[in-house]
Amino acid sequence: MWKYLIEKEFKQFFRDPGLPRMAVMFPILMILVFPFAVSMDIRNISLVVVDHSMSMESARLIETCTASGYFRLVTGCHSAAEAQKMMDDNKADAIITIDSGFGKDTGNSSGFPVGIKINTVNGTKGSLGSQYILSCIRKYLDDSGSGQGAAAGAAVQAAGTSAIPQIEVSEKYYFNEYMDYKLFMVPALIVIAITMITAFLPALNIVSEKETGTIEQINVTPVSKTAFIVCKMIPYWGIAFFILASCLLIAWAVFGYTCKGSILALFLFTTLDIVVTAGLGLLISNYSNNAQQAMFVIWFFAMIFMLMSGIFTPIASMPEWARTITYINPLRYFADAMRAIFLKGSSLADVWYDAAGLAVIGAGVVTWAISSYRKSGDA
Repeated sequence: MWKYLIEKEFKQFFRDPGLPRMAVMFPILMILVFPFAVSMDIRNISLVVVDHSMSMESARLIETCTASGYFRLVTGCHSAAEAQKMMDDNKADAIITIDSGFGKDTGNSSGFPVGIKINTVNGTKGSLGSQYILSCIRKYLDDSGSGQGAAAGAAVQAAGTSAIPQIEVSEKYYFNEYMDYKLFMVPALIVIAITMITAFLPALNIVSEKETGTIEQINVTPVSKTAFIVCKMIPYWGIAFFILASCLLIAWAVFGYTCKGSILALFLFTTLDIVVTAGLGLLISNYSNNAQQAMFVIWFFAMIFMLMSGIFTPIASMPEWARTITYINPLRYFADAMRAIFLKGSSLADVWYDAAGLAVIGAGVVTWAISSYRKSGDA
């Protein structure tokens, strides 16, 4: 009986020509396009310079900023009011004002004649932009050999920024040596691809059988509810494994990223995640009367799960009540385990709590899906 049910589910999946194509194209597009689109690396910050010095030293400072690759010099303004007008019109993200005494007073301990203004409507872009400018100023001072970094930092007036510290810092980055945001996002995008496909397709499965009437033929057979639900989940394990293998292959072939940990551990966590997502999709389809209703509900849950999973923003930055809610979010555990294994090479002993969280949530969701399915004659 189980053999024929599984065979039925695979035939039903491949009978629709759009579903196999979606399962193939979606992960490919996610890995090839999204790492470039979903990035926290801020580039092409619009920079306006008000240069009252017009000296060789001020030209070198401007060149240092533009050569960093973070800034795009929009124009040079003759007055602070003109530059402010450009910022008000969203034509400038940052303004550097260089006083007339810049070339002569750089070494003066009484002040550093450079002012900075940052447009912080976009807080992330403003914060990173200010740090980039301060880094460029430090680089200019180091290259000029003035030795006045501490004095300059005490006089830089930057909105929302701190004075240049007098501490010399030696940095070393672990697990992502070059601070490549694409490397940070690839494991998360694999999580999103697997979750979206294996949640939406099962949600449409039972609903489509309700709409075509074939569910009534199953209901009059002696097939148990457990066998019916479990057999509907099995094809999506195969789909999820295909997506995971495809994404890992593309990440290696295109970006040169390889998994630092065990590939088998990734497949294990994918198996646990499928229990949750496919079970949730089947649970929603049990309560839905048509495909539109099922799609709306699963999209609602998918958006909440992704936004509160730590994929885009750290869970530690959320308020206490939001952090508490994330403990019932399966993507929290899946994303954490995927990044730990892929980036850090963590073992199962290091991420056992993620496996336990997925197992507990999965057991609850599948049990609910089985109990909520009603066959003919059920009370």
